[in-house]
Amino acid sequence: MATITYTVTVASGTNQYGTGNKWYINGAVSPDLNLVEGNTYIFDTSDSTNATHIFAFSTSPNNSPAAPYTTGVTVTPGSGGSTGTAGSKITIVVGTYAPTLYYYCTVHSGMGATAFTPAAGSISNQATFESTFTIDEVIEDAYERCGVQGITGYQLKTARRSLNILFQEWGNRGIHYWEVGNTNVLLVQGQAEYTFYRSTADGASSTTAGGTSTTLTYGLADILEATYRRNYNNSDQSDSPLTKVDRSTYTAFSNKTAQGTPSQFWVQRFIDKTTMTLYQTPDSSAAGNYIYINFVKRITDAGAYDNVGDIPNRFVPCMVSGLAYYLAQKWALERVQQLKLLYEDELSRALAEDGSPTSAFISPKTYYPTAS
Repeated sequence: MATITYTVTVASGTNQYGTGNKWYINGAVSPDLNLVEGNTYIFDTSDSTNATHIFAFSTSPNNSPAAPYTTGVTVTPGSGGSTGTAGSKITIVVGTYAPTLYYYCTVHSGMGATAFTPAAGSISNQATFESTFTIDEVIEDAYERCGVQGITGYQLKTARRSLNILFQEWGNRGIHYWEVGNTNVLLVQGQAEYTFYRSTADGASSTTAGGTSTTLTYGLADILEATYRRNYNNSDQSDSPLTKVDRSTYTAFSNKTAQGTPSQFWVQRFIDKTTMTLYQTPDSSAAGNYIYINFVKRITDAGAYDNVGDIPNRFVPCMVSGLAYYLAQKWALERVQQLKLLYEDELSRALAEDGSPTSAFISPKTYYPTAS
């Protein structure tokens, strides 16, 4: 198994918990990590910015409630006897069936993020199926279908790029409804527009609560439905559906700043964010209540080669076939048409299976012929 080293530093930034001092991993602010089972990960905390911070793992987000995780974890003090000095590091050997982890600071809240622990491309022998194939395995299989053996570093790089393009093409087809989630958007008096950024690097999203998201929601591709929610999380909670309108309808509203109880919403989708604009603008009685939304997120890019694809297992065959078709356009032109047909065939089967059947009832029509 592999040994991977991450450089850990501390600087001001914005993550799902807000703005302030955050962990930076290889220069990225509080990224979600994939710690593959069986691998060894070294978190180098020798940089002086770590001097007043202690890097640790937990099985609870932000270690709340407190649930420190120490299995397979070794803490090595630096030359100065503490973190932030030469040689300081935290090493974790990820065990089989390790739980999803969260890295955090034991001294300061809100500095970290999630560390997923996928299996190395294998399926659990227990009742839980934990992952799909790793990205490097998908790439290798796709190249084999193209008749390409002994792939180079550049071929790996271009294949990962093609896989990300394939995921975006699926988004254009609407094939990402396993990414549907929900949350509650906190209403503010006089604020009609609520923003959900692509990532923390683009800005801080509007405040949300509950559902499948945390206090901030990122990566929304679209908002499917919305309801006005009174008395959130109380026994007398009640919902009133909002109507989704298009740009022309919203433009025709004569007074867009009029305050009242929201009854309609308009969604705009930009490169780096998605916005929801309410009509009417929330008034003082609506402030403090919520808009409950069902949303669909982007398919996450492939990322590191030992990541697993952000797709359900039923789409693995068409993912490999689709990547092989894309790669054939670069490396095996004589196989393009054949691989395209195989890809579309695999995709149609996955789409046919990707649903939940409902009960159907057939009622015979009673017919009385006119008597002569």
